[in-house]
Amino acid sequence: MCPTSARLFCRHPKRRATLQTSSDTRIPMHALIRRTKRDSSSQGPLQQRQSSLQRLSLAAATIAALSLVTEPTSLRGDTVEISGGGHVSGKVRRLDDKKMDIIAVDDEISVAIPQSRVRRVVSSDKLGEYLRNVAIAGDDAEMQYKLAIWCATNIKDNTDAYKRFHMQLAIRFDPEHSKARAALDYVKDEDGKWIRYSDLQRSRGMISVAGKWMLPEAAAIEEIQDASNVDSKKWIKEVDRLIRVAVRGGSKGDEAIAALKAIDDPLAASAIAKQLLQGKHNQRFKRLWVEILGRFRNSVSVEALVRVGVQESDNVIREAAMEELQQYGSGSAVATYVNMLGSSDNGDVLRAARALSYFPRPELAQTYIDALVTKHTETSAAGPGMQVGSSSSGGGGLSMGGKPKVITRYLENPPVLTLLKMIEPDVDFGYDKLAWRKYFAAKLGRSSGDLRRDP
Repeated sequence: MCPTSARLFCRHPKRRATLQTSSDTRIPMHALIRRTKRDSSSQGPLQQRQSSLQRLSLAAATIAALSLVTEPTSLRGDTVEISGGGHVSGKVRRLDDKKMDIIAVDDEISVAIPQSRVRRVVSSDKLGEYLRNVAIAGDDAEMQYKLAIWCATNIKDNTDAYKRFHMQLAIRFDPEHSKARAALDYVKDEDGKWIRYSDLQRSRGMISVAGKWMLPEAAAIEEIQDASNVDSKKWIKEVDRLIRVAVRGGSKGDEAIAALKAIDDPLAASAIAKQLLQGKHNQRFKRLWVEILGRFRNSVSVEALVRVGVQESDNVIREAAMEELQQYGSGSAVATYVNMLGSSDNGDVLRAARALSYFPRPELAQTYIDALVTKHTETSAAGPGMQVGSSSSGGGGLSMGGKPKVITRYLENPPVLTLLKMIEPDVDFGYDKLAWRKYFAAKLGRSSGDLRRDP
């Protein structure tokens, strides 16, 4: 259960200098030792030094003598974790020019390990604090949970392993510890039992795609869409190229125009829509874009044509777009334009009403009536700070500038009246909303009476 580093720390909490490796760890031949202090009191017999080397050999280390030329820089750490397992504890120094880490195992022996084999260096102070926290936490679930949070903040390397380890201890001591369960991605199923969220989603037939859970069908659609997006971007480049060739004219220009007219891939809709809405083209090209989009009959082409219906200044192009929408996409067009009738911008109201004249709908009579006369509010700028005033009797004086004024205007909208006349050509109440409402109410009443009358 415990991470490797945690097991090693826990087994030797009080040893100052040790060398330990896992069964499959080998310190290479160029790992070396040297005597760091030599005096009459510390020198032992040759047999004692040989015995020390033999003990290191049992730990899978091959040791040789090392002569240091330069004074190395100290590291802030006392335990070196070795890649593949195990660790060496002692005073750590680094020789960056030799790419070696030197660990003073004791007063007599130092071990040199290539930096490429060093997984990390753990500060003795941080290690001591961690061990103290471990002892305090004991078998208390809440304390183990808090220790996991502490590890997430204070352990710099292999953080997730430490955090997960203590979260797992928390739910071992208290299986109902909800916060630790949540941190380990547990949720409760329909029966109230703890289950990993991933297992719950799989039991529902979901699959994980790029960190998101979704139905296989949705994943397949998204994959297709991603592929479509790639193809759409290719079409943008291709259409741009063909336009450049067409503008230059000549025989190649004619071929480019023919190639543009022949486009029948719906994935090219985004590229054509971009040219229609953003490109600065003459009427000839715009007519071509409208024609191509009308053939595609997909959401991208409909959206572009709907926007042209109210944004295009050229009446010919605007009418061409409306004619294409009459064939396909009228529902989207009507929904968009009806919503614009409530705009605070009177220009939007007028443009929307003109576009709706291509799609007159009797069932929208009440909406048309509401838009016959619309309310619009404007705020005028404040006057200058001080003005000279005069009265009819010839008196004068100074007056302070006024505050910004809010001006409300009620504007009649002729295109909306045209709409009403299109659905009711035999009557005309002008901009009298009340008269129009009474007329349609009476008409509805007559229709209801006809339905109730016996044959």
